[in-house]
Amino acid sequence: MSEGTKLGEFARTDEFNSAIRRETDAPQEDSQATRIGQLSEFERSLMTDDGQTSHSSKSPLSKEDQLASNISFFQNELDRLVVDYEEGDIIEGIVRRVEKGGVMVDINYKSDGFVSNSEFGYDSSITAENSLKPGDKIRVVIVKLESKEGYTVLSKKRADYELAWGDMMQFSKSRQQIEILVTSKVQGGLVAEYQGIRGFIPASQVAIEQDDDLEKYVNKKMTVCVLQVDRRRKKVIFSSKQATGKNSKEETAKLLDSLEVGQVRDGRVTSVKEFGVFVDLGGLEGLVHISELSWSRVANPNKLVTVGQDVKVFVLGVDRETGRVSLGMKQLEQDPWVNVAQTFQVGQIVKGTITRIVTFGAFMQIANNLEGLIHISELANSRVEKVEDVVQPGQEVEAKIVKLVPEEQKIGLSIKALSSSQQAVSAAVEESTPA
Repeated sequence: MSEGTKLGEFARTDEFNSAIRRETDAPQEDSQATRIGQLSEFERSLMTDDGQTSHSSKSPLSKEDQLASNISFFQNELDRLVVDYEEGDIIEGIVRRVEKGGVMVDINYKSDGFVSNSEFGYDSSITAENSLKPGDKIRVVIVKLESKEGYTVLSKKRADYELAWGDMMQFSKSRQQIEILVTSKVQGGLVAEYQGIRGFIPASQVAIEQDDDLEKYVNKKMTVCVLQVDRRRKKVIFSSKQATGKNSKEETAKLLDSLEVGQVRDGRVTSVKEFGVFVDLGGLEGLVHISELSWSRVANPNKLVTVGQDVKVFVLGVDRETGRVSLGMKQLEQDPWVNVAQTFQVGQIVKGTITRIVTFGAFMQIANNLEGLIHISELANSRVEKVEDVVQPGQEVEAKIVKLVPEEQKIGLSIKALSSSQQAVSAAVEESTPA
């Protein structure tokens, strides 16, 4: 049973209550409850040095504003997790589901991507339904980031095309066998396609029996090796010979081992480039660089050889590690510089044809595979601004040999010196003639 407060104790109780009120009213350093309209400790921590919050708010936020701010914050954080794509990017996605009209793909974007059946691949026999299942990874190209329907438009076919060029470069180095579709027959060979990339198979690289008609290979698949790739010009050369038993890797390696520097081999031209000519040695190709085609300068290799032409070549180098073979054709002709000192001398007057003009002079052919240089300062007695003002390509002229260095393959010519000597002769004749 409790005892009531006596009259004499009231003062002490009132003092106690007052003390309690003073204690509770005093500011607390550690923590205190947040009153309505006040900022919490967390909100104060988000404030900048100038007293503003990270949301640039100068006054306490209402509940509605605070909710909107939180939603905006979390949306921004969510957007950061989504990859920033651009149209034309090649990306990897995961198949969500295979539908009748195409494939839905998760590409880690705000919306899923869709690959229609028409953009699935170049081979109509391979469809999404018979080759994919949910969870499979595929490479695709972003065609459009967002369609009217709200999804991202993708293309597997375009991705395959771009990636196929990279594969082509590897195939040309490794000589890996691939399967292509022959689409048509043209003069000199067959046109074929691989993942949308068109290539050419020279007739000399088609593994056929004698008197076989190339027409029978059209619209049929063929196993080939990639001989050459030029992405910039979109050119690819295939060979079915090197992919058959007639030209197996073992036989190619055997042929490579049999090559020695200095040998003369029979071959057939498979392609002509600006920098030289590729020659098939019977299952192995070698390059005749443009500088090794002739002793004279070659401006256009197509003027010397054509694709399919049978030629003899000289083996200049063999790299058995990379399989590269360097060939030459001018070595099979006599070097005109060997006996040039017995044929020409300094001071000799020669006739020839201007072959080409450069800014510093003109080159003149004075014999088979021999060219000399007429420097611009040796074209005339007066100052010459442009070489074309004095001589033109194809023009026949006379010149005097002023320099002869066979070991450096250099012949210096002068039209000016010829004029000076003729003037000196004319003066001597005039002096010897009686008045």
